[in-house]
Amino acid sequence: MTTYTGGCLCGSIRYTATGEPSRPHYCSCKMCQQWSGAPVVAWVDFPRNALSWDGPGGEPSVYRSSEMAKRGFCTQCGGTLFALDDGADTICMTTATLDNPDSHIPESHSFADAAPAWLHVTTKATSNS
Repeated sequence: MTTYTGGCLCGSIRYTATGEPSRPHYCSCKMCQQWSGAPVVAWVDFPRNALSWDGPGGEPSVYRSSEMAKRGFCTQCGGTLFALDDGADTICMTTATLDNPDSHIPESHSFADAAPAWLHVTTKATSNS
């Protein structure tokens, strides 16, 4: 079984994910943009029960960002870590927090129409065309 590790900018929050990741994608919804301060966020899903928090800072803090989802972050450095829909079996991790972010190439772009006009993003699907 493959193991993936990652963490926040300051290293206080660390995680280990095992199992098969799924749905690597970009998102440019307004909520992701405002949360990250960037025009796009890269995500990859892991089974929720296959993720453990193992850094010195313990578990990340959580902000309820909508009626159906919350987002996790480090209170020390402010690093964005995950989004979690209520009742979901998967947790959506920010790809850039992985120790090896090259392991998951985004295959799609959610809310591409909400991205700034100057942003040009290539996904695995568009790079193969």
